[in-house]
Amino acid sequence: MPEAVTEDLQKGSSLGKVLKSESFSPADTGSGSLSAPLYVAWQTTNECNLACLHCIEESGPGKAFKDELSKEQTFDVLKQLADLQVPYLSLSGGEPMVHPHFWEMLEFCSKNGMLVKLETNGHFLTKDAAKRLKDLNVKAVQVSMDGGSRETFNKIRIHGDFDIMKEGIANLGEAGVGIEINYSPTKFNTHEIGMAVDLAHEMGAYSFYTGRTMYTGNAVKTWHLLVPTPEQYEQYFKTLHEKTKEYEGRMRVYFHEMGLLEELRYRIKNPAALFIVLPNGLVKLINALPFTCGDLRKDSVTKIWGNFQKAWKRPEVAKFIDDMATNDKLTAQLHNWVDLS
Repeated sequence: MPEAVTEDLQKGSSLGKVLKSESFSPADTGSGSLSAPLYVAWQTTNECNLACLHCIEESGPGKAFKDELSKEQTFDVLKQLADLQVPYLSLSGGEPMVHPHFWEMLEFCSKNGMLVKLETNGHFLTKDAAKRLKDLNVKAVQVSMDGGSRETFNKIRIHGDFDIMKEGIANLGEAGVGIEINYSPTKFNTHEIGMAVDLAHEMGAYSFYTGRTMYTGNAVKTWHLLVPTPEQYEQYFKTLHEKTKEYEGRMRVYFHEMGLLEELRYRIKNPAALFIVLPNGLVKLINALPFTCGDLRKDSVTKIWGNFQKAWKRPEVAKFIDDMATNDKLTAQLHNWVDLS
């Protein structure tokens, strides 16, 4: 399967940000006749301590949605997922660790046998937090690095600190939590990709993900600062091919070299068995499309799952994807949600 299910799915800004785990890759499984999704990618809040140049969600300080799910609504959704035996949950944001009920959500998942992956910028991964993540059986933590050096990392991740991020990863390693690294390419960091892959392995990561940075969210406003040249992308992927071979058997290097259009053409024929839950409870088909198929504030997970399977067959979805062939800037509309429920 092409690897972009998730930039789509989850929260990152690069097309190659993919959810995988050592023993379970739910995004690889089609929705078929399943009675519930296998995987839920939950953007728990739009609030974030950073204000990254490339953030597809336009997250940042003070950017929480006004209508984000209440505690009661949050745990109602979690209970439904547990009752339906949904096996895998990814928590992202914004920054999920600033969510007011973050730890309670993890405790609920742990008690109910749900595997959890956390996507974070790494700035709250203290020794105590890392140990607590381990104690709560968190399957993996994916940390966004986006630079092989302090200079490039701090340039793209406004308010971020390269050394704090590295310290957080070190704390995960010490606690025995699985480590994944995500890297979004820009014109000022593509030359550091080899260094970044080496650093990820040195810090104990078992997976490294990257792809093409998307034209959406903050990147629409900062594209002139971000987008690599075709020549830079060519060298970038050449290095990644080399690193894939170099680390074979030691660390998995995943990257999505295709464009977004190819991925969506694949996905419309093969919808993955997943939900993307926005902070306000709306459920999207995939991050790279503007379409929603339900609202968890008023609809059940089961009802929305039925909507999800039907929505992928709607002509509006096919037309939007076809239109992207002649207008690759349509991704700028991904937050102008279109309800298909």
